[in-house]
Amino acid sequence: MLGRWLRRISGDWRWSLIALGGVLVLVGYLLPMFPGRIASAVTRFSDGSELVNAFPVLISEQHFAQAKSPAGADLLGVEVVTEPVSGLAASGYGWLTAVLGSNDLRRHASFALCLGLPALAALVLLVAVGAARNLASPLSGWVPAAAQLGALSLLGICLAWAHQSDFSNDLLAATAGVLTPGVGFWVSLVGSAAILVGAVLLRDTTHKQLTTWWALVLAVGMTAWLFTRVRPYPFLEIWRFVSDGILVTLRIVATSFGLILLVSLVGGLGRISRNPIIYGLSSLYVELIRGIPLLVQLLFIWYALPQVFDMLGELLLRLSPSLEQQGQALIDLRLNPFTAAVLGLTICYGAYGSEIFRAGISSIHSGQMEAARSLGMSYVQAMRHIVLPQAVRVILPPVGNEFVALLKDSSLVSVLAVSDLTRRGREYMARTFLSFDTWIMVALCYLVLTLFSSRVVEYIESKTAFE
Repeated sequence: MLGRWLRRISGDWRWSLIALGGVLVLVGYLLPMFPGRIASAVTRFSDGSELVNAFPVLISEQHFAQAKSPAGADLLGVEVVTEPVSGLAASGYGWLTAVLGSNDLRRHASFALCLGLPALAALVLLVAVGAARNLASPLSGWVPAAAQLGALSLLGICLAWAHQSDFSNDLLAATAGVLTPGVGFWVSLVGSAAILVGAVLLRDTTHKQLTTWWALVLAVGMTAWLFTRVRPYPFLEIWRFVSDGILVTLRIVATSFGLILLVSLVGGLGRISRNPIIYGLSSLYVELIRGIPLLVQLLFIWYALPQVFDMLGELLLRLSPSLEQQGQALIDLRLNPFTAAVLGLTICYGAYGSEIFRAGISSIHSGQMEAARSLGMSYVQAMRHIVLPQAVRVILPPVGNEFVALLKDSSLVSVLAVSDLTRRGREYMARTFLSFDTWIMVALCYLVLTLFSSRVVEYIESKTAFE
């Protein structure tokens, strides 16, 4: 059986390199990987006070010691107590077992993910290579997958080691030469690199793209997590401060996008209508809104629209005493920040979406509508059952791009006092004056959201594309 498996991969040395890398990763996990760990750390301050932190497996929040220091006290230094780890407990599998068996699994889940990725990648690739009977055809589809798994494997090994170390000057000086990587770490690192190199060298044998990776989303997310491990203060503190802003951003985008689709459909149908009034109103809406920047529209809705309500209310009061209640209601009408943000985004992107829907519907041959009408269908029935289902495939790619653009442009709603991701970042920066660190973390959060959205859109497009 082993001989048959070796013969299957011997046809191309690049596949042999991938298989060898998988074997090295699995073997490396049997060898000492992290021979030492931090048992505790004592942070001392100039006023004589100290802060003691115990770390059973991982370093956690050491930089918060600076934030917790007494008022006016300076950080004198950090004294770290390390303990050796020997035998099977020092191997990759030993570390995984210790983490998975911990009572504090939730805190260590990221470490288990990073350490488990290379082993999982190696196992999956070895099974795929061994199960293939034709190296030329069936395995060509595994080239992008192998590249992704190799990249994740390499990143996972590096991040797992970063989980063990803190790259601050204080802790590096206190633990110098103690937490050096073991031989298993280097063997696994070489194996992961071999998987990645073998997959990349195979790029000429397949026409599949290596850049459209779901793994890229995870890689960027893990990079953001690396920042929180390397410098818990301020990156972990920034993440905790802005995390609620991410939920607000997603709520705004989801609500706005649903309304945008509705406005776009109505506007697109109006743009192809033969009724001059409907066509004129739709065209006027599209041309006016597209000519005004989104930021200006948001500011108008937030600052100027209440004055419009006031003028209309006063007009009703002057017209008739019977309209006093309606007029006073208009005067008292004020939009909350969330509603104003959703309204602004819907109006702006609805104009662009109207043109997308118009172009998609117009791309369907007029004979489709004529054939449907000849069968006795009304205009609405023909549009619903014949034209729109075909137009969706044309409309979907640009609509997906609009969603990604909407996700990014949602940062502009921060000017309306909406506590979205951008505004939370501004609030943290105003409190700490850490502009570089704050916007690095905010940018990474946006990047994860946009990359994930792009992959979802790409997947939907592949399922709805014309054969």
